Amino acid sequence: MKLKKIFQNLFKKIFQYVFIIIYGKIKLLDDNHRNFFKTNKIDKININGKNYEVEKNVYEIENARVYTDLVEHVAIIKDNFIIPKISYQQINNELKDSSCNRVLIGGTNRFKKKIKGNIFSLLQGSSGNNYFHFLFDIIPKIILLEKKNLLKDINLFLLPDIKDWQKTILSSFGIGEKQLLNSNKNRHVEAEKIYAVDHPWYTKGFVNYEIKNIPEWVVFSLREKFLNYSKKIPVAEKIFIDRSDSIYNHCKLTNNREIIDFLTENNFKSYQVSKLNFFEQVYLFKNAKIIIGPHGAAFSNIIFSNPGLKIIELIPKNHPSIKCKKFSDLLGFEYTRVNLDLINNQKGDKTGDMKISITHLSEILKNVL
Repeated sequence: MKLKKIFQNLFKKIFQYVFIIIYGKIKLLDDNHRNFFKTNKIDKININGKNYEVEKNVYEIENARVYTDLVEHVAIIKDNFIIPKISYQQINNELKDSSCNRVLIGGTNRFKKKIKGNIFSLLQGSSGNNYFHFLFDIIPKIILLEKKNLLKDINLFLLPDIKDWQKTILSSFGIGEKQLLNSNKNRHVEAEKIYAVDHPWYTKGFVNYEIKNIPEWVVFSLREKFLNYSKKIPVAEKIFIDRSDSIYNHCKLTNNREIIDFLTENNFKSYQVSKLNFFEQVYLFKNAKIIIGPHGAAFSNIIFSNPGLKIIELIPKNHPSIKCKKFSDLLGFEYTRVNLDLINNQKGDKTGDMKISITHLSEILKNVL
């Protein structure tokens, strides 16, 4: 095994060296090359008649390229200089500056594709595939360009993976499937012009601790954009989010069926939110009066709910998420966080990692309703 590891590392270094020969060594941008790109500053945007401070930049870089490792690093490069701020390096879940980008050592070790036209880079490692981050990180960047009437200048949108729910959301901007460039198949591209935007809110540290800094304009711009796109379906006002369909085992209830049966007797209806398309999800949350469920991406949709909504979030007691509390304070919801012990599934139980008794849940409902 040790010998195998040695050969793997040797092959990796040779592989990197070959691509450095082909495309050159990448350097940090210095003050002598600040004219490499043009910025269009966005100071304010108007949302439903109210002006919000934004203070973000749209970057335009001619004859530039984008490289991603799909996981932690994205490099936007001009003449072999990495552009700071819009290059992205989230290492072990912590945001770092451009001096930590792996291309400075390992180069751009994928063959480059030349793309005709202008590309808007919306890459940020693997987190862009997550529903919460797609909605709160990537979509606000598109909204900023839409507000500045710059979307018309974009030919292609470079995105992390491309799923049906992403296509649905993007369709509301008039962005068609043929305009989407999948970074899984296009890890290293060069275009006539690369567009990028400052991250809307994540500028340092660990992301779970920075959610508290999501600005109001992000939330209200998403509400303004999507509330009118909601698709009417038969829905209940008292809903339980059934997370049993998630591909992830964490934040699931081991007694999920028991909870559904109990809540059904109390006039709740359970929903596997992933089975609804995006516009149906918006409608579901817009019409909800009470929401109960285990912590998960579906709770991102509470931003489409109305003031007075009652939320009961079931969450591992050591989980750092403050998403629901943040949005509840902003939008006038009544929020209850229920901290639960994690279950050690020594018997190989793959149904979940939390449990709440009917007695416990019944007491919570009496206090909330």
